[in-house]
Amino acid sequence: AKYCVHEEQKEKLISLSETTGSALYNDYILRERRSWGDVLYDFDGIQLTLQSLFELIPAIRPRHFSIASASSKSDMELCVAVIEGKTPLGRSYQGLCSSYLASLEKGAVVRFWFQPGSFQLPMQIVDDSFKVPILYIGAGTGIAPLRGLILERESKRMNHSNGKQVRPGEVDSVLIFGCRKSDQDFLYKNEWEGLSERGYLEVFTAFSRDQWHKIYVQQVMGQNQEMITNHILHRGGMVFIAGGAKMAQAVKNELLEILTPLVGGEKQSKLLLKKMQKESRLVIEAWS
Repeated sequence: AKYCVHEEQKEKLISLSETTGSALYNDYILRERRSWGDVLYDFDGIQLTLQSLFELIPAIRPRHFSIASASSKSDMELCVAVIEGKTPLGRSYQGLCSSYLASLEKGAVVRFWFQPGSFQLPMQIVDDSFKVPILYIGAGTGIAPLRGLILERESKRMNHSNGKQVRPGEVDSVLIFGCRKSDQDFLYKNEWEGLSERGYLEVFTAFSRDQWHKIYVQQVMGQNQEMITNHILHRGGMVFIAGGAKMAQAVKNELLEILTPLVGGEKQSKLLLKKMQKESRLVIEAWS
């Protein structure tokens, strides 16, 4: 506001910055997804030098993406949703980083760095099956890290069998995947079907917009309680969850509800999940 030469605009900018104007800020900035450029365009009375502009605008926050390919492979793949849409008033908006990545042409150079993930893969194989089974639960682009983990174990299985396709005695990988529409958002559908046909992966799906009532991954879990309890309580399996924070919390709540009557109550169920997290048998990577 101190850079604005129009008194009326200055007063509005001050109102936007005060706690008493939080409703105005929510309507003008958040709901309409306005950027710094939009604000400077709307408030043309703001007069800034280039130096003042750089001092005022914060640095762009880094974007974190999970690798969607096996770590043993030389090529690295990402699974990125391009953010675009319209605000309640009809203004178009785009995601800054996702739109940038989508606009790149083959051969373009992108700077990035690696950060260690949370998942630790058990790789011991006994009689063509992995000793420790894994239940993967993800929605949307949360499938990215899960795909990388699934493909890494299948690469290990192929090396163990000297390239021959073998059928494990019992399915050691289960995927519960959720998205909006099966014909638009079922990421890596052909891969999952191929692994399923060979007996390497069991797949359960939740397509929330394919019917009049919404179905989410936690509801699919509720429909397969016997499989989940057998996986956790009898087979000593691991549970990997990836996706939005709300989905991850809903999945954890569903796990509690499923396990509670079998382990002696809610307190024991919470202690079991806490123990699993401490032992890295239950691992969650979630983002908002």
